[in-house]
Amino acid sequence: MPRNSVDSLTLDILKMSTENIHIESIAPVRVDLAGGTVDIWPLYLLLDSPKTINFGISLFATTTIDANPSPTPQVKLESIDQKKSQTFSWADILDSKTQMIPELVLPIRLLQYFVKLHPHPRALSFHLKTEAKSPAGAGLGGSSALSISIIGALWKWTHPRMPLDLEKDGEFLISLVRDVESQVLYGPAGLQDYYGAAFGGLQVLDWKIARNERHSLSITTLKELEARTLLFYSGKSRNSGINNWQLFKGLIDKDQEVDRKFRAICTATEKLEQALNKQDFKAVVSSVREEWETRKRLAPGISTPEMDEAYTRAKSISDIAFKVCGAGGGGCFFILLPEKNDALKEKIKAAVLQDASIRSLPFESVPHGLKVKMTV
Repeated sequence: MPRNSVDSLTLDILKMSTENIHIESIAPVRVDLAGGTVDIWPLYLLLDSPKTINFGISLFATTTIDANPSPTPQVKLESIDQKKSQTFSWADILDSKTQMIPELVLPIRLLQYFVKLHPHPRALSFHLKTEAKSPAGAGLGGSSALSISIIGALWKWTHPRMPLDLEKDGEFLISLVRDVESQVLYGPAGLQDYYGAAFGGLQVLDWKIARNERHSLSITTLKELEARTLLFYSGKSRNSGINNWQLFKGLIDKDQEVDRKFRAICTATEKLEQALNKQDFKAVVSSVREEWETRKRLAPGISTPEMDEAYTRAKSISDIAFKVCGAGGGGCFFILLPEKNDALKEKIKAAVLQDASIRSLPFESVPHGLKVKMTV
């Protein structure tokens, strides 16, 4: 980058340091239709034509930043949904050994990266606040959506005059969040959740050597999918790392049965892409069901008895697809109908909600990903 461009950016940030600024950043969570787990490096390198298909929904993750000049600057990190907050000095933030409460480790780690890009943070009081609308452990990629919303807000704080161009900067933001989350989780992180949050919409993600390709399907197809989908929360959170690690280890260890089932998941996901491109929703239902049945045999603990009973009640009413979101073991599940039929949807919903521990999660599909705005 030319020297004068760097100087201009620095001057912009310094000017902002004398003003009160407010930044709001939102990112959607995602429903994963097919091809989960294969988005973890290096699993997709070991498979033929690995893809993941998901779509963004309106249970947004939100981050706000308020920064203003202060004679007594401090840094406050706050999680609204987890009811946790912690206040630091800037010296604490810059010290990698600072003690942090677990719920705030990720935003602090991301702030530690971006604060190095700001020429004059120590004169500011800084308040970063997060809120997640999806239930904890839902399997909707909520923590990753929250990370994308945080990084969007921090990027704007350090690039105040530059519009966020996701086509240009999205891959970098995703790689940064992936690496920081892997440090925090102390293990590999899947990629699809970041793409869902950053770009939204209905997308096919092709995992390739040295690069990934993202294909957005039409908004019409997205809306048709929304009209046929019911989303539920089981009332039980889950730890995505447990099932994912078992599957990860099985493939790396060259377990032939695990390898065969992963390849079957890839095949079902390819069929789903073809069906979505044709807007053939009977074939969409068949492909999602095929992927789910394979996944359930691959990881028997992926669904709970309550989920299985809900599925049994629902499929006694109509030909449907059922799938647990994310790595399973609790969290959310969705039911997909081959036709648009509001009366049938209500009948299936009533059957599922016979279990009082399960609740319906109303949503709208979201054709966009990360959005950031700043006011001064």
